[in-house]
Amino acid sequence: MVGVAAAVAVGAGVTKGVSGYKAGQASAKSAMATAQYNKAISDANAQMEKDRGRITRSITERNAEVIADRASYDSFLIDRQATSVEAQTEFDVQIATRQYDIFTAEKRAKWGSSGVTMQGSPATVAFADAHAAAVNLANIELRGAQAQSSIEQSANMRRYQGTADYNATMQQAVLQQYASDIQRANMINEGNMNMYAGMSKAYQAKQQATAALIGGLTDAAAGGVTAYAGAGGFDPSSTVASSSGSIGSGTSVMGSSSMSSQLGVSNGNYFSTGF
Repeated sequence: MVGVAAAVAVGAGVTKGVSGYKAGQASAKSAMATAQYNKAISDANAQMEKDRGRITRSITERNAEVIADRASYDSFLIDRQATSVEAQTEFDVQIATRQYDIFTAEKRAKWGSSGVTMQGSPATVAFADAHAAAVNLANIELRGAQAQSSIEQSANMRRYQGTADYNATMQQAVLQQYASDIQRANMINEGNMNMYAGMSKAYQAKQQATAALIGGLTDAAAGGVTAYAGAGGFDPSSTVASSSGSIGSGTSVMGSSSMSSQLGVSNGNYFSTGF
């Protein structure tokens, strides 16, 4: 009965320690699995952010190229308008000059058929006509030059605006990439922090598992001793060696009530005094 009681107590303590150890190991394994999963999610998000940032920058840079191409095409069309105005001005000058030449020729022919000479009043009239024609030609050229200059200025402004929009859009692409890189770095850091936290939690769980096992084994030993003593075995609080038993005197280490005698072990078998 003494052995059965002790065995039951020891078994209960061992079972408690092993159960606690297994629970701690399972908790550590779960913590590591969770940490690895969270890190995998963070790494995947970081990779997606990297791809998103690259694609976004590529799209923005393409938009910048479209802006530059559109500005170039618009300025080309405006330049064509300026060229058209220049050609129209030259044509108007030619028409005005031709009209003046025809008008002068017809007037001189009439004067000639009438016997009028180019002296006096006819000369004054001819001079006035020539002056008026010159003023008209100058006005035509001036209006044409002003129109052409205005159109060319518009073309230059369009080119300038296109360049500014292109540079601004390219700068936007750089800033977008920078923001994406920061976001990606934050995701990677978050994954690492989750991993470190999981590793720390797993380590603590393993420590608790080991402590539980040691505690269970300690309880098993204490319980076994207590059960043995309670069932009539030795008294764990008794004196280890009796006052009559002295080391090296040829007697047993423990007196007649020693643990060895109570366990039925003779002095000469295990605890002989022949040191």
